[in-house]
Amino acid sequence: MNLSDKDLNLFVVFDVIYTEKNLTKAGQVLGITQPAVSNALSRLRLQFNDELFVRNSSGMAPTPVAENMIGDIRKALNLIRHSITDSETFSPKTAKATFKISIGDTSEYRLLPELIKKITIQAPGIDVQSYLTPRTETPKELAGGNIDFAIDPPIHSDPNLRNKKIYQDDYVLVVNKRHPIAKQKKISLDDYLNLSHIHISKRNEGLGHVDTTLNRLGITRRIALRAQHFLVAPYIIDQSNLAMTTIKSFSKGRDFKIFQLPFKINSLILHLYWHENKDLDPANIWMRNLIFSTYGKIQGKR
Repeated sequence: MNLSDKDLNLFVVFDVIYTEKNLTKAGQVLGITQPAVSNALSRLRLQFNDELFVRNSSGMAPTPVAENMIGDIRKALNLIRHSITDSETFSPKTAKATFKISIGDTSEYRLLPELIKKITIQAPGIDVQSYLTPRTETPKELAGGNIDFAIDPPIHSDPNLRNKKIYQDDYVLVVNKRHPIAKQKKISLDDYLNLSHIHISKRNEGLGHVDTTLNRLGITRRIALRAQHFLVAPYIIDQSNLAMTTIKSFSKGRDFKIFQLPFKINSLILHLYWHENKDLDPANIWMRNLIFSTYGKIQGKR
């Protein structure tokens, strides 16, 4: 293939169509219209003498030719990006940029106060947007640049994502200090199962980490309240005899009675995720190092 008569922008379109599996969404990511994406795809089909993407019930599915091309195209695009960014410098003091982070409410509560404090001093022109992306959408949103980072348990297996462990915390049981069991030094499994519990989930059904663990032991607990947000839970615990199984840091600064759990459960582990196409980007490197150091400070204060 003679590159001199090829439009290299078409390879960017190819990459986004492959990621999004939808021409309209690809246009939104690229900032162009759907007809413009269709036109680019038509040109790609002519150049490679192949359909490249065919419509099915799930969207635009890549052909075997497209599957064989995607790896090399992404490597080439990354080399081009890196050749540009390697020559650039990132100066936090003068930079103007916005970083978008997918993060849950408790992680937001832990991270943002300290992070924003550092950014205000080190990089006053940097803005942060925080919202929760559905976990099934996270790899695609990172690939498309719609988010820069995601903070999640180690569940993403997409080979194009980079990640690093940033936080670990153990689970405990918390109740208010007026609760009938608050005078006990420890609780038994029967004590635990006799309590009425709070479960936090944005889903309207399904088991969380605690109940999945209990089910493996062949036991269930009573969920007296299923709520959406962790940050409402302290007020409910304070005003009721409901109990909550949560991580230790949840009770920091609150006057609750804390019990070790009468069963074994894996700790909460969180990773920071970013896409490989940002791996060598100076701004991304600066921000993720700031997140690493912030979580390191938080971990030390638990």
